[in-house]
Amino acid sequence: MRRLLAVATIVFATACRTLPFPDPHLEGEYGKALKKWTRTVALYSGLETRAFVRVVYLSPDFVESQARQLSHMRAELPDQAAETLARLREEYKQPSFLAVVYMPDKTANDWNEPVSVWRIALNLGLGERAPDRTLRYEVPFNAELRALYPYIDDYSAAYLIRFPELSPPQLETNATTAQVPPPPPVPAASFTPTEATLIVAGALGKMRFHWRLDGGPEEPTQTEAGPEEHPVASPKPP
Repeated sequence: MRRLLAVATIVFATACRTLPFPDPHLEGEYGKALKKWTRTVALYSGLETRAFVRVVYLSPDFVESQARQLSHMRAELPDQAAETLARLREEYKQPSFLAVVYMPDKTANDWNEPVSVWRIALNLGLGERAPDRTLRYEVPFNAELRALYPYIDDYSAAYLIRFPELSPPQLETNATTAQVPPPPPVPAASFTPTEATLIVAGALGKMRFHWRLDGGPEEPTQTEAGPEEHPVASPKPP
């Protein structure tokens, strides 16, 4: 009896953590680039799945790989391939990310909403910045988007998240600090980020995605579940 109970518990736990999220086999140079710039987070609270997220950092290196892949798929001539690369570089010149997000609670899958239940921010070493644009893709996804991001499935939403271009934060002074001259601001043109951290936090938990941009040791992705939700029991009739 105890053995059957243990097996049932394992099966139940496995079922709770089984996600309708594909784990594609990535091939070729583009597959290597996609894997290099993708970070994955699974957010759980006990046996409850709260979110499963893959985020691709559309870095300049990745954009070049994607441009080559896109040109190959479209059988473009060299001059057309050059135009595709220029277009993608312009489109993603601001820090940009493609996120594929699965959440059982569909009301929480709202990253594109002006008043989302999640706070999204990016830190490239000059403080956190909120996105200036979040575009949502959902079913039916077109064939090109599925080919470029094989993580996409019919249970998830995809978001293109864009952040403002790098610029030094505005330095403020007050009565207590006015006596000490502030350090000179770092010119944006001379600042080269060495790492990137994308923060997504809300009532369901916190997710932190990290990328090292200079080849150094990278901090692992991190998750922290929010408080457990306890259903309110109906009052018993007198």
